[in-house]
Amino acid sequence: MCALHKFIRNWCFGLVLGFVYLAVFNLWQVLDREWIVLSSTAVSIGLFAVFMVALRQKYFLNRWDALLHASVILDILLEGTLIPEHQTNGFYLCAVCFAVVSGGYRIYLEKRRSAQTGSNTALASPIKNVGH
Repeated sequence: MCALHKFIRNWCFGLVLGFVYLAVFNLWQVLDREWIVLSSTAVSIGLFAVFMVALRQKYFLNRWDALLHASVILDILLEGTLIPEHQTNGFYLCAVCFAVVSGGYRIYLEKRRSAQTGSNTALASPIKNVGH
């Protein structure tokens, strides 16, 4: 299996989640309160449905990995329903933090699994010294 296919298979839900997170928060900057609440609820329900599909397809490496992804969906729901104003760009920092924690944990787990099995994964493969 090629490295790009492994990358997409191992990271597709996280990438979709990140894209939707940024898109929703950017959209909320131009919507009024009623549409923010409605869209946060609709997007959260939709993402939860996709989350359940990913769960059934064994996308998540363990329960903590699933919980970290679910926390992004919960954040969208809570931010949209509890926070009245969304006029700042602070959500970019939140997106970076979610990506670092969730992505870093997945990389850690993949490296640990790779070391235990002696196989390579999309982002956890060892660096090869080429040409030296």
